[in-house]
Amino acid sequence: LIYLFYFSMEAVVSTQSTGAVVVYCYNSSVIHLHLPSKVTMSTELLKEFSEACQRVEESSGRVKGAANMRDLLELYALFKQSKIGDCNTVRPTYPNFKGMSQWDAWKSKTGISKEEAMKEYCNVVKGIFLDMENGA
Repeated sequence: LIYLFYFSMEAVVSTQSTGAVVVYCYNSSVIHLHLPSKVTMSTELLKEFSEACQRVEESSGRVKGAANMRDLLELYALFKQSKIGDCNTVRPTYPNFKGMSQWDAWKSKTGISKEEAMKEYCNVVKGIFLDMENGA
């Protein structure tokens, strides 16, 4: 349950299994909001993201050999942004060049929502595997 304070009116928000959102106001009024498309999209996106992650994990050696460094850093940054959100660590220092590059890539994604990062991650994975299939 999420507590909502709107114009000094306290209310409780409940998400139903159907995707409907119900707001129970303490002044006895009930407001029903139905948002099934957003719930469905997020579920589909999570599934697509999970499948893309699994595909990369299962083919990591081939992906590392076929993808350029820019794509690999992009995958790293989008994965971190999808899982954690904005970069929350201190930048590594010399001689950790790999860590510095990864940190810079992740930091460049600051402000991108987790959902948008998941979408971009899936698109990059599709592009890498398409290139691999075409022999590029």
